[in-house]
Amino acid sequence: MNDYTTYVGMDVHARSIMCKGMCKETGELYARLFVDGPSSAEVHEWMASLPQPVYSAYESGCTGFWLARELRELGDDCDVIAISTLPRSAKDKQGKCDKLDAKVILREIMNPLSDCSTVWLPDVETEAARDLARARQDAVKAVKSAKQKVSSLLLRYHFVWNEKTPTGKLKKAWRGDYRKWLDKIALPDPSAQAALEHYKRAVKRAEEELAEMDGLVRARAEEPRWKPYVDALVHLKGVDVCSAFLACAEFGDFSRFASGRKVSCWVGTVPTNSSSGPRESHGGITKAGSTHLRMGLVEGCCGIDRWRAADKAVKGHPASAEVLAIAGKANERLRKRYRHLRDDLGKTPNKARVAVVSELARWIWVIGLQVQAEQAV
Repeated sequence: MNDYTTYVGMDVHARSIMCKGMCKETGELYARLFVDGPSSAEVHEWMASLPQPVYSAYESGCTGFWLARELRELGDDCDVIAISTLPRSAKDKQGKCDKLDAKVILREIMNPLSDCSTVWLPDVETEAARDLARARQDAVKAVKSAKQKVSSLLLRYHFVWNEKTPTGKLKKAWRGDYRKWLDKIALPDPSAQAALEHYKRAVKRAEEELAEMDGLVRARAEEPRWKPYVDALVHLKGVDVCSAFLACAEFGDFSRFASGRKVSCWVGTVPTNSSSGPRESHGGITKAGSTHLRMGLVEGCCGIDRWRAADKAVKGHPASAEVLAIAGKANERLRKRYRHLRDDLGKTPNKARVAVVSELARWIWVIGLQVQAEQAV
């Protein structure tokens, strides 16, 4: 960032863009407010009038990456800064407006000692795949929420599912027997029964939408851009086609990470650190970065207690011998590590599972790099 003459910090909103700039050589300040849904061409035209070369940046958020992508296509150097890495003083928090937000970004990009980091900019295809994978996750959440509403309503009227298997184990809910039991329930008041029927229809709609999203994700996963990676990643235990596609879309470019540690930091599975002097204190995981991938991997590892030493049997997803060797090594190591953390070190199952997920993300990265190398040949 030190090779530029002018720096511009931008605060981007749906219908306005506030720009604050400064010339490093003269100290001259520049400001411009674009309103009424400005285009990237307008911003580019204004920045072209400033002392060249110009570097610009804005913080990540709901406005996405369109402005940075289009400015780069027009020849401007523009980055998106991770909002979690932007330091804000007490004064910044007391007074907040678009001008001050743009000024904070300008201050950070001009500071050679700044710790703020830029977000990797996905192309349109990768961002679209990411949106599809995340939409499927939203559909999964919608199904869970709809089912929970049914269970909560029944619980208030003391209708509790308690059917057992011949071995005395509670039968799983929302299977065939549960749905037959649910259809036979008659609540004591017509209004309550109407509410139950509404929630049952909501469950059915949510399940149909999830099935539709599953089909769309699986169809997209067969495209040449994603298929080699999905075929490789499904050989990892805890990873199916949908979560493999999610991982590919979230990573985008596996080579953008320099180490496995950076992958774990990005997934948000490293512990927080609050150490000072001789005192060391570590808390829960940071939960930074890719929330969707972290949640998807955690859910995929829910059955880790039942993982066995045998390799994962996968049909219809060919992979190279190198990928199969990496996946086999990963599956065995993750299984042993979980049991070591839980049985030998006494960690709770949830803590042990999250530790495994942190390493699983690194194995996904390793396999992704291997597939990228194979595709480059």
